[in-house]
Amino acid sequence: MSRFESMVLQGTIEPTPLASIDWDRLGFSVIVTPYIGGSIALADGVFEHPVVVPNGMLAIPPLACVLNYGQGLFEGMKARRGADGKVRLFRVDANAARMARGAARFMLAVPSADLYRKTVTEVVQANADYVPPYGKGSLYIRPILAGVGATLSPVASDTTMFAVTTLPVGLRYKGTAMLKIKVEDRYQRAAAKGTGWVKAAGNYAPCFLPADEAKHEGYSDVLFLDQSGRFVEEVGTANFAMVKKGVLYVADSPSILPGITRDSIMRIAREMLGIEVVFGQLELDRVLGLGAYEGEGPADEAFCTGTAAVISPISDITWNGRTHHFGDEPGPIAARLYELLDGIQTGRVPDPYGWVTVLD
Repeated sequence: MSRFESMVLQGTIEPTPLASIDWDRLGFSVIVTPYIGGSIALADGVFEHPVVVPNGMLAIPPLACVLNYGQGLFEGMKARRGADGKVRLFRVDANAARMARGAARFMLAVPSADLYRKTVTEVVQANADYVPPYGKGSLYIRPILAGVGATLSPVASDTTMFAVTTLPVGLRYKGTAMLKIKVEDRYQRAAAKGTGWVKAAGNYAPCFLPADEAKHEGYSDVLFLDQSGRFVEEVGTANFAMVKKGVLYVADSPSILPGITRDSIMRIAREMLGIEVVFGQLELDRVLGLGAYEGEGPADEAFCTGTAAVISPISDITWNGRTHHFGDEPGPIAARLYELLDGIQTGRVPDPYGWVTVLD
């Protein structure tokens, strides 16, 4: 028996019956799938052969480094069913590479690209019945990397767990056609020169409070600024972009996550649509048409991108008591980018980049 297999208390989590799932009402809540997969590496950093086992609670010690010192990170992916009924994965190797970079920063054992791909593929295949029908949603894939060795000292764990779990989901912003965003200037998402660029578990909990406050005020989410308060960073858990006079501006910063969806839409814009793309720091004043950019006016389109958000258009951004309106429906460039990205992911549009893996 592998170390991962012995760590999973198999059968302690009951899968959600397929017959109880309403595919037309999928949101972003927890629906339990039957199988989980993974592997364990010890101090030598070598992962054992990955296995897929019946889902269950994970047996880790109370002094696990991930519980006490936050030595954990994760990825977000989706499996989509196409009109042809086939299941497709999107940019598996890009997710594997991003996890590897984060693992090195957090002193966790690094899963190889082959191990990452094999585990993800086999877990999705085992849970294939839970991939929603075409056009009804996706099977969300959550690879997790965590230091699970016991330690009292604040040092790296000697044991790394790589686990992959899945659940069917619909839209991240359920029931929200256009997002209303509040600029957040009291809290910052990540420290300068910190680990905001890592998809670390600890980056997300500090965002709960400002996001919750904003939602109670009637907003969909918050737009975080960088440490200077001048440049935009992320919309909650998604990257930010805008269109102005036909140019696509995509926000970047050393302390935000290098989104794979973000990279994909930039390539689609440049290479498939012939749109000029400006990638770099993006001033809030430029987005809103304030200060030095008053003569240019505000953005023509604003939206956020991510695995969960896909491309979510923004209708309003509120800043300093003033609401800036960008339209009541998705802009033409955001709509076209979504159409092409969704088409590649589901097989409706040819994949010129080799991004898609079709599963048997």
